[in-house]
Amino acid sequence: MSIDVNESQADLISQFVLSVTIPILHEIEHSAAVVATGTLFKIAERSFIITVRHLFDQVSDLTLLAYPENPRKGRLHNFGHIKVYTPDDAKIDVAVIELHDPEAVARLEAGWQFLTLENVASPSANPANGAVFVAGYPVALTGESNGWTHGSFLTAYTQRLADVPADLQEPYIEGLDFFFDYGHEAQALDGRSISTPNLEGVSGGSVWEFVQSESIVWSAVHSVRVVGIQSSFRHYDFTRAKNWWAVAQLLEQVDERLASEVRASLNRSPSV
Repeated sequence: MSIDVNESQADLISQFVLSVTIPILHEIEHSAAVVATGTLFKIAERSFIITVRHLFDQVSDLTLLAYPENPRKGRLHNFGHIKVYTPDDAKIDVAVIELHDPEAVARLEAGWQFLTLENVASPSANPANGAVFVAGYPVALTGESNGWTHGSFLTAYTQRLADVPADLQEPYIEGLDFFFDYGHEAQALDGRSISTPNLEGVSGGSVWEFVQSESIVWSAVHSVRVVGIQSSFRHYDFTRAKNWWAVAQLLEQVDERLASEVRASLNRSPSV
């Protein structure tokens, strides 16, 4: 199976995905470590980061969470005033961070990019139809030098699994959980074969699916959609994600208008 994009298109997709996928760092004294990945979204004119719930089992002081000024390199900044929403059901491993600090939002708008619900879809009903990749910042590929935290952005193409893997350590939630192959090697978007790193740090990153665009002119924005949030993995076996209906369920606890907009967007997306 191969990705139906050329090298130039793969590079544009990678740049687009990089611009919306933010590493979430935890500052400790004079250093910072990647603890999760998030994706920037505007929903109903409000600013959010979609990420993973178990991040907040590791971090108790939210003022120590930080992000770089831009995707390439930049000073670290704290998020300022935020509100974290997590599901009542701890098995649903997603979280929503709402950004309330105007300065932080303006900085993120200048250095990064926010998606909208136009960039979200339900996953393909037929797993064989879904060409997908996971994007995020593995801890194994990050480090620190000369006072700068640096890391490699991972986009690994994978195949959705038709069956639930055996010997799961956590309960399977039908309708929300889906799984992808994560063997010893994976394919990068440019077609290169890469050795798969440990995915610690990628938790909270988006799972993207290639879609058929109706636009006459090709664009990276119209070629891929977010269909899930990466939540756990078993190295050399599988990676696991919650689909975006989990976000809709979570937002029902927050604001019905937000939830209804997410549900409407997911219901508009085709299931093939």
